[in-house]
Amino acid sequence: MSKRPSWRTPLPRPITIPQVMTLKTLADVRKLIGHIPKERRQLYTWQHVEATLQACAAGDDPVNVSVALQIVLQAERVPYKVEPYSKEPGHGPLN
Repeated sequence: MSKRPSWRTPLPRPITIPQVMTLKTLADVRKLIGHIPKERRQLYTWQHVEATLQACAAGDDPVNVSVALQIVLQAERVPYKVEPYSKEPGHGPLN
């Protein structure tokens, strides 16, 4: 039996796309992808982000989807900002 996807998994650092949304969890990334037009989601780059997202929801390191997403945003010249590490316990560069 396979494990249920964990969409509440936090990203290592929030990613803010100005005037669009701030991505804090895998669920936020999934929501963003859902708003991208179908034709654009069919591009290899977005398919890779989707596949990486699914793998992270199944237990892979969420850093993988964060990096994949940032590369696609850069390639498409979408402005974004990676927010500072959270000060909450269990979140940050050493956790």
